[in-house]
Amino acid sequence: MGRSCCRGGSSSSALRLAAVGILSLGSILSISGCGNGTKAGPPLFPGKVNLTPSNNTSVELGATFAFTASAQTATGTNLNVPITYSSSDTAIVNVAPNGVACAGHWDVAFTTCTPGGTGLALVTASALKESSVPTYVFVHPPVDSVTVTGILLDGVPVQEPCLSQGQAMTLEAHAFSQGSDVTSSVGPFTFSAQNPSVVNLVGVVNTAYNFATNQTTATAFIPGMTQIYASASGVSSSSFHQPQYQNSQGITSPVLDFFETCPIQSISLEVGLPGSQQTLQTTFVASSSQTSSQTATAVLTDVMGNTSLPNTINGIVLSKIPLTWSASQPAVVGTATGCQQSCVLRTPLPGSGSITASCSPPTCNIGFPLIPASLSTPAAIASCTQFFHAQFPQLNSCQQLIPVPVYASPPAPGSPVLPGTGLTPEGDGAISGLVTGTPAGTALLATSMGCAHLPTTTCSTSVYSLSTARATPGPENPLPASPNSLLFDPAGDKAFMGSDFGALLISPANFGTSNSPFTGLGTVTGKVLATSNDGTTAVFADTLHTPNQVYVVNAAGNSLSATPLNISQAVASAFSPDGLKAFIFGNGGGSLYVYSPQQALQGPIALAGPVNANSVAFSSNGAFAFVAEAAANGGAANLTAFNTCNNQVATSPPTSPNPPILATVPLPGNPLFMKVLPGLQIEGRDSSGYPIPDGQHVLVLDATGVDILTSEISPPPPTSGTLCPQFLTFVSGNPAASSAKPASLVQRVELGQGTIQPINFFASADSSQLYVVAAGHASILVYNFAAGAVTSGIELLGNATPLSADMSADAGTILIAGSDGLLHEVSTGLGGSDQVQLSFPNLPDYLNSFCAYTTTQNPCTLNLVAARP
Repeated sequence: MGRSCCRGGSSSSALRLAAVGILSLGSILSISGCGNGTKAGPPLFPGKVNLTPSNNTSVELGATFAFTASAQTATGTNLNVPITYSSSDTAIVNVAPNGVACAGHWDVAFTTCTPGGTGLALVTASALKESSVPTYVFVHPPVDSVTVTGILLDGVPVQEPCLSQGQAMTLEAHAFSQGSDVTSSVGPFTFSAQNPSVVNLVGVVNTAYNFATNQTTATAFIPGMTQIYASASGVSSSSFHQPQYQNSQGITSPVLDFFETCPIQSISLEVGLPGSQQTLQTTFVASSSQTSSQTATAVLTDVMGNTSLPNTINGIVLSKIPLTWSASQPAVVGTATGCQQSCVLRTPLPGSGSITASCSPPTCNIGFPLIPASLSTPAAIASCTQFFHAQFPQLNSCQQLIPVPVYASPPAPGSPVLPGTGLTPEGDGAISGLVTGTPAGTALLATSMGCAHLPTTTCSTSVYSLSTARATPGPENPLPASPNSLLFDPAGDKAFMGSDFGALLISPANFGTSNSPFTGLGTVTGKVLATSNDGTTAVFADTLHTPNQVYVVNAAGNSLSATPLNISQAVASAFSPDGLKAFIFGNGGGSLYVYSPQQALQGPIALAGPVNANSVAFSSNGAFAFVAEAAANGGAANLTAFNTCNNQVATSPPTSPNPPILATVPLPGNPLFMKVLPGLQIEGRDSSGYPIPDGQHVLVLDATGVDILTSEISPPPPTSGTLCPQFLTFVSGNPAASSAKPASLVQRVELGQGTIQPINFFASADSSQLYVVAAGHASILVYNFAAGAVTSGIELLGNATPLSADMSADAGTILIAGSDGLLHEVSTGLGGSDQVQLSFPNLPDYLNSFCAYTTTQNPCTLNLVAARP
C-alpha cells in the first residue's frame, strides 16, 4: 500500500497498557487534503485517555458500577471526542456505551445485569484509536469473611511471639464466600493496623499487575501490641493469627491472635553517653551559670534481650523509641523538647530536682490495657511460655507480652561499683541533680479566698501577679470568679484556679498584655487537686453541689475539655509523672480511684484510713504512689506504697522461703503533709542520732515532728517473667530496725515544740535542712540534719504569723502570707531572714486589697500565695 500523508495515530488494542496521542475531531475536520488544499489551523497534538476507576477495582457478581473517561492533549487540554469502552473478557464484565459496567451480561437494552463468570477482566477506554491504561476488574461471589494469617516463607519460622524492632513477617489475607476461598477473584486487599505506630505495613506487589496482592510485609517499629486487619470488597477481617509451626518435638506452636513489636522490659538512666564511665551515675551537680549541658541517656532492653546499645555483631539496636520524659522541678532541672532515648538537661536555676523517663502508653508499650484472648488465662500464658521459651530462652514468660508502662529502674543488685568511688550504686531509678548558683527572683500569684463561697455579684476578688525581684505588688487583676484554690503546673506556664462558681485557667505570661490571662473552664466547679507534670491535665473536685463530681480537665492545645467522674467527696489527687494515671481519693479520702484516659475508671479501692489533700505523691521514677493514711477503725496511721502499673500495694522482693512483704509502714501520728525528695544523699541524722540511708526519701509531717521513710527500689529480675511491678523495700539507719517490726523502719525528727498546726514544710535544695511553717508561730522552724535537731527559727517581722506558705523553685525564698496582711519574703540563705514585707494597696472605692464587697464588712485577707515554679 502507498503511504498516506494524512495518516492518523497508530492503532491500539483493547489491552494496550501505554496511552498514545490522539487527534482532535476539530483538527481532522480542518484538513481538506494532503496536497495543496486549504491551509489547516494549528493541530492539537496527541495526548492521553484517562479512565476512572483506574488501576483496579473489585466487585460482586451481578453488580453494576460506572466508568468515566476523558481525552486530553499532552498539555492537558480536554478534548470533546467520543469514548468507547471494551472488556477483555465479556463473559465476566460487560460495559455499556455510557460506561456503566455489569459484572456479568447486559441485556440488549443495557438495563438488566445478569451474573456471569468470576475472575479477572481488563476494561479499557478508547478515543480516536487511542486507549487508556486498563483497569483490572476482579469479579467474585459475595465476600462474607476475611482472615489475616502470618505465613512462613521457605518454611523458616520468624521470631515469635513478638518481633524486635526492624524484624518482619509476611501476612496473607484470604476472602471467603459461604466457606469457599474466593481470594483469587477478589483482587488486592487493603491492610491496616489498630495501632499503626506499632507496625509498618508494605503491600507485596505482583509485578505482572504492578499493584498489591493479598500479602503484606509487617515490620516491627514502636514497642506495643496491635491487631492487623485486611479488607476486600467492603468486608474487613475480624481475626489475626501469627504463623504457626512445629518444633523439633513435632509440637505445634500455640495460636497467637495479635501482632507485637517486642515490649521494652527495662530502662536504666545514665548521665552522659551510653557505655561511658558515668554509666551507673544517677546524680549530678551542675551550676545554673554553666554553658555546657548535661545529657541524660536511657538504655533500653526489650523482652528478647535486644538493647539500645551499639554492638559489633550487626545485631538489633533499638532506636527512636518515644519515651516519656518528665521533671519534678522543670525550672531547676528540665529537659529539652522532643526527647526520645536521650535528652539534653537544662539547669537554668539553682535548686534540686529529678528527671525520669518511662515507656508509657499510649506512645510506648502501646496497647495498654489490651489483653488478647490468647493470653487471657494463666493456662494460655503457661502454654505460650512453655513453647516459646524453649525457642527463645531470653523470653522468660509470655506474661511479658501484655502491654504495661515500664519505669526506669536503678541498677540491679550486684551491679559493679561506681567508677573511682568504691560505692555500690543505689537510687530510685531517676536522675537527680543539685544545681548550684545564686538564687534569683521568683514570680508568684497572691490573692484571697475570703469570697470563695460568695457569688461575684456580692463579692469579687482580685489577684496580683508579681516577682520577688521587684519590691512592688503591681496592679490588681480582677478575677472572673473568686478562688477556693490555686495550683501551678510544674513548668509554671499555667495555673489552675478552683472556684465554687466557675474554675479558671490562668496564663501568667498574659498579665500586663492585651491578652486576657483568664480562660473559663465551662461548667467545671470545685477545688483544684492536682495537675499533670506536663501541665495539660488537672483534677477538680466539686464537693458542694449535688451530686458531687470530679472533673478531669484537658487543657492541651487551644481546646479545653472536661471529663466528669462520679466520685463523691474527693479530697486529694496526684498524677503519675508520665501522666498515664491520676490517683483520686474520694469518699472523704477513704477510697482510691484510678483514672486513666487509656482505660475505664478503676475503684473504689478501700483504704485503711483517710487521706488528706497533702499526703499523696509519686516516687521520682513514677513507679510508685506513696499514700499517707490517718488512723481509723482502731488501726494506726500508715504510709503505703502502691504500684503505678497495676494499682496494687507494692511489695519487697520475695526471698525464699519468705513471702514478699507489703510496702506498708505504721506512723506514730496522723499525717498532715508529705513530700518526696529528689534522690540526693541526706548528710545527717535523725533525732535519735541514726544516719539516714541512701534511697528514695519520703518525709511525713504530723503535729509534733517529721517521719523519714527511706525505700530501696529494685527492678523485677528477668526471671520473674513480668514487666511490672518493681519492688520496694523500706530500710532504716537504725541498726535494730527490722522488716519484722515495720514501725522500727520509721526514723523520727522531733520538732520539740509540742503540738503545732503546720501550714506547710519544705526541704532545702541540698536536703540538709527542713523548714516547718506553723499557724500561730511567728518563726519558721529549721531542722538541721547535720546537728540532728531544730537549731534555729527564722523570725517573721512584726510578730506576724503565717496564713499560707510556699517556696520558690530554687528553695532560696519562702513566701509567707502573714496575719498582718503583708507578703513576707523570707530568704533561706545565711541562716535565714525576713527580708521583704510587701503591702498591697486598697482596691478603688474599697478598704480592702483583694475583695470588692457590697457591705461594710471586709472578709478578705491575703491567705493564698502560689510560687511560680
